[in-house]
Amino acid sequence: PESLQKKVTLLKHFRNYLVEQQKRAVEEEGEEDIFSSPLDLDVGTEVDAASLVYLKKWVRTKHAILFRLSNMTVQVVFYDHTEILLSSEARVITYVDKKHRRITYHLHELMMESNAEISKRLKYAKDILQQLISGTKH
Repeated sequence: PESLQKKVTLLKHFRNYLVEQQKRAVEEEGEEDIFSSPLDLDVGTEVDAASLVYLKKWVRTKHAILFRLSNMTVQVVFYDHTEILLSSEARVITYVDKKHRRITYHLHELMMESNAEISKRLKYAKDILQQLISGTKH
């Protein structure tokens, strides 16, 4: 539908950006190319627009790109190829390390466990989210 055209265009731009970043990583570090087959965004398919998860806000910082989705999920993609996904609804945190290993923790598990890498990234994500909420830059 025409009402989603702007969102589809934005997704295509983000996809192209991520493909370029992945190509650079493959060239520089010999990492696996996860974008080897093109993703098709079929704009002709009828979908209930209310059920779609879409990008509400994004911000690029010195160390990462933060995405806030319509389902209240926050994804922080760090330039060192790690990621954190925060799901407030399920109260889980997913961490993707530099070797692309994905580990999901329930919030209470992570609070009991001491992991410096995850803690550092969570603090950074919290700082960026606080800046977004308050509308300030530190």
